Amino acid sequence: MICPHCSTAAKYEWKTTQAMKVDEEESKGTKIAYSTCPNCEEIVVYLQRGELEYDNIGMDYFEDIEWQKMIYPKKENFTNSDDIPKLYLEDYEESVKVLSASPKASAALSRRLLQNILREEYKIKEKTLVQEIQNFIELEGIPSHLTDAVDAVRNIGNLAAHPTKNKNTGEIVSVENGEAEWLIEVIEALFDFTFIQPLKLQRRRKELNLKLEQIGKPEMKKKE
Repeated sequence: MICPHCSTAAKYEWKTTQAMKVDEEESKGTKIAYSTCPNCEEIVVYLQRGELEYDNIGMDYFEDIEWQKMIYPKKENFTNSDDIPKLYLEDYEESVKVLSASPKASAALSRRLLQNILREEYKIKEKTLVQEIQNFIELEGIPSHLTDAVDAVRNIGNLAAHPTKNKNTGEIVSVENGEAEWLIEVIEALFDFTFIQPLKLQRRRKELNLKLEQIGKPEMKKKE
């Protein structure tokens, strides 16, 4: 996953607390899962829920995690949401909203959103999302942290090996634990690079040119 602290891709070694039962009849339970980023050493904490199972010495574990939610660091909405086109922002917010209830639905929304951004903003249109991702990571001027993050999407749900998910990106299909969260993080990184940072630089340029005008100096020249 992408570390919510330092924004680098990291492989976590998760530890969990003892489960707390929430349904005696169906053996549902919740756990706290926690780990530290191997890059920045900051802690990440999730709340998990699932069907409890027990090993031969009585230790509990989840056969399948039904849902999980990051509880530290607390996830905040974009402070620059006005800079993101409404069409994309609506799909993103819906993907975040349904994450806890249905990671599969969230992942489907994020995959479709990723493809829409690549097609509309980067003019990349191929038969499959895998090929579109390949074209994107080969573009000049894309920072490595973003190409690495987008490239990793091809491994989510083993995308490259499943033609249905690869072509019909909006279809609801199974995903592994943590993959839906990763997709949302990739979308956020893409939003920042594609929309937020260029507009931030544009506003700073206007502010600087105004100051230059006030002291009688020429405006900054734009690169061709």
